[in-house]
Amino acid sequence: MGKEEPYIRLWRELFEKSLGWESSDTWNEYDFEKLGEIIFSKTNTRLSLSTLKRLWGKVQYKSTPTIATLNVLAHALDFEDWRAFRKKMDENTFEGERSAYEIPSSYPSYKRPLLITVVVVCAGLMILFITKLFKTSVNTNKYDAMKEVFESRVVSDQMPNSVVFNYDASNDPANEIYLQQSWDPKRTEKISKNRKQHTSIYYYPGYFNAKLVADGQIRKTASVFIKTNGWMGIIDKSPVPVYLNADSMNLQGGMGIKSQTFVKLKGSSVLNDAWVHFYNFRYFEGASGHDLDFETTLRNTSAPEQSSCRKVTVEIVGTENEISIPLSDKGCIATLNLSLGRETIFGKDHDLSAFGCDFNSFQHLSCSIQNSHIKISLNDKVIYSGLIAQDIGKIVGIGIGFEGAGEIKYVQLGSRQKVIYRQALGK
Repeated sequence: MGKEEPYIRLWRELFEKSLGWESSDTWNEYDFEKLGEIIFSKTNTRLSLSTLKRLWGKVQYKSTPTIATLNVLAHALDFEDWRAFRKKMDENTFEGERSAYEIPSSYPSYKRPLLITVVVVCAGLMILFITKLFKTSVNTNKYDAMKEVFESRVVSDQMPNSVVFNYDASNDPANEIYLQQSWDPKRTEKISKNRKQHTSIYYYPGYFNAKLVADGQIRKTASVFIKTNGWMGIIDKSPVPVYLNADSMNLQGGMGIKSQTFVKLKGSSVLNDAWVHFYNFRYFEGASGHDLDFETTLRNTSAPEQSSCRKVTVEIVGTENEISIPLSDKGCIATLNLSLGRETIFGKDHDLSAFGCDFNSFQHLSCSIQNSHIKISLNDKVIYSGLIAQDIGKIVGIGIGFEGAGEIKYVQLGSRQKVIYRQALGK
């Protein structure tokens, strides 16, 4: 990051101290999402997850951040801009460090070690003073967690669905209160601290951890579990998706959607980046992220002229995170991303060619986890094997998506001891 690197490193240290969190070496995806929300609440500017990870050295990136990004960092510590931050740090920190190494040669040599020690100690005390100052300014207001209330209630078993949030933030000293509906920071709404209820609409099923956020700090979380009654098919569309009826989903050879049906509902014969998902959300008792056996038989049935890459995603959703396994035509594997809890393996810098398929025939995909070790197989050939860093929790959902038309013949989910769910699909 060039000449800005020492300042960025010092900014990081100061901001981490103000947060009062554990070492950034242990931070995961959730922590960086939370970090982004805290910076947003202080600056009204949202930095992307990739930008935050680059700043913390989690992603290799040699270019210097833009001045706009640097100004946001300065605003987060209550400076007017990055120039003001640099100037202040030069005055209070770097000057002390430089003086420790710029002792006049005329100074008696026997006194130099003592002088160096004094200067270094003074510089250290100055850094601690600045850190304490910022930490105090960020955390001036304390709150009584016992008085804060945040609960959720799902009102229906249909889709779309509404959720009523009951909350009490009347005693919170924060100026602004927000409700984040899910893991996606974009789904955040400002709410009144003087009211007691807020409702949100959910267009997709799933297991979500909603958050009550006050001045960038997460005060409370509440689980929102929107279940399905068996399998549900949804075509992605903004602002409201299209829900498939049983006749559209139940095919002769399996569950899915025909190309002609998709084209009719989508209003276009080209299905690139047009997705349909099939979801089954409920508690799968006995299946968990540390003891899992899953398999499915499926294929993308789009014609090449309809969907160039004919992608597929298979998601196993837990209460803590999810596993998302991608498939595609062999020529498109560079665009795939394999998600294993908080770890994502990108096709741009990893060889995921084993995830390329010939969709002229059905593909049999399996995934097993035992003792924090995951194994993924395609047509009985292991295509990925390794440690998984995060237990995704209790299994609460299965999601299978197709770019364009697709068909699912069979799904099975279980643990090492038993099969918990097994279904042959279709008419």
